[in-house]
Order: sequence, then structure tokens, then C-alpha cells
Amino acid sequence: MFDPLKNDLKDAIRYPFLDWKIILITGSILFLITILNKSDMSKIDLAISVLKSLDFSNLNQNRIVPIITSILVFVEIGYGSRIVFKGLLGENKPPQYNKLKKLVWEGFKKYCIILIYGLVMTFLFNYAQSYFLADNIPLAIILFILFIFVYLTLIGAMLNRYENNGKFFKAFDYNEIFRLLKDYGAKYVLTILICAVIAQTFTVTCFVDITPNTLSLLEIGISILTFFLAPITAISTKRLVSLNLRRVYDEKDRKLKSSQKDYFNNYI
Repeated sequence: MFDPLKNDLKDAIRYPFLDWKIILITGSILFLITILNKSDMSKIDLAISVLKSLDFSNLNQNRIVPIITSILVFVEIGYGSRIVFKGLLGENKPPQYNKLKKLVWEGFKKYCIILIYGLVMTFLFNYAQSYFLADNIPLAIILFILFIFVYLTLIGAMLNRYENNGKFFKAFDYNEIFRLLKDYGAKYVLTILICAVIAQTFTVTCFVDITPNTLSLLEIGISILTFFLAPITAISTKRLVSLNLRRVYDEKDRKLKSSQKDYFNNYI
């Protein structure tokens, strides 16, 4: 089980270096997101900030910045989906940053899905932690199990979107989601879960806060290192997920439908 995962990790690490231009573009986008979002807002805070900014009658810096930040976030999330989709098609080089409107739209849809599931997981985790600290261990365990269940459902939701041409509401079609997870089987769901955890754990999106005239040489060095490390990690982890899904398709003898190929080629 773990030998194929080891090989996928090696491939994923090499993958970003096939196109240095993509590393620089991704690093620049992540850097801009960090600079514009100095308050280190959570996804929920950012979503609220964007909603408050939608009154275009009186645009100012406080309204424009969240909008620009959100667009960049959507582009980056959409590009992550493109890596996965193109990998499923058998492509072995990082895709280009083109069709930006489609990237933004895909990123927006995926962001909303993650946000909805994330709200539920945050609620469950916070209450599990509170009950654990209050020595109510049984209830804490139940809530933590529910947290894992929702996380697995989120993974199934993303997989079900891949199976259904990226349709938004397929991420909430629970009959299809649980049928799909059952069809994949425990072994493949576990390996996909491992890849998803690796992707979320090692995707670096925070840079040293840059304040003029206060950075030490060490902080400057860390900032430069992170500028390259963040995009390499972000691209590699999406490639890892793509390779794992491709392996599942091959070993389960699943074939991409023509509608899926058309969507992956033309709509993302």
C-alpha cells in the first residue's frame, strides 16, 4: 500500500520543477495574498469581509483589498483543481495559468464547498475540545468521530465532483457520495485521506510579515526561502492527490467518461 504512495511522493516532489515559470507565478500569487491579507483572516472571516465589500457604490481601499484578495485566492484554488484534473487526463507537466475566468469560477465553487463543510467541522472540533477539557470524555469522543466523518464526507464530496464534471451541488449529494466511497473501498479511501492530510498539512501559505525597516537578515532569508517553498509545496501536494486518484482509476479499472474529459479539457 505504501510503496505506491512513496513513488507518488517522489513524482510529486519533482513535478513543480518541470516548469519554473509556474513556481514563480504561484509564489507571486501566494505572496500577494499574504501581503493583502496581513490580518491572517480565516476562510470564514475572509468570506464575511467579501460580502461586506459587495456594495460597489462607494469603493475604497478597505473594500477593494478583500475583493482582490478573494480573486487571487479563487485563482489559486482553481489552479489546484486544474492540476488534479489535468493529472487525471494523463498530463505530466504543470498546467498553465490561462482561462483565468474559469479558474476564478472553479476556485469560488470549491471555496464555498470547503467553507460549508469547514463550518461544521470547526463547530464539532471546538465543542469536542471544550468537552474534553471539561472531562466529558465520552461526548468529546463522539464529537471527534463526527468530525472525522464530516472530513471523510468532504473528501467524498470532492471526488463526486470529479465524477460529475465539477457540478457544485454534487458535493452535497450524499447518496452518491457514500456510494462512491463504498465503491472506492477502505484501502483507496485511506490512501486518498493520507494524501489530503499531507496536502493540507504541508501546503505553506504564510510568509513572514513584511514591515519596512524592521526585517532582520534572517527574516529576509526566510521570506525568500518561503517564496519558493510555498508554491513548490502547493503544486506538489495537488499533484500527489492527482496521482493517487489516477492510481485508483487504473486499479479499479475505472475510465474517464467523455463528458469528464471534455470538462477537464475545456472548462477548467
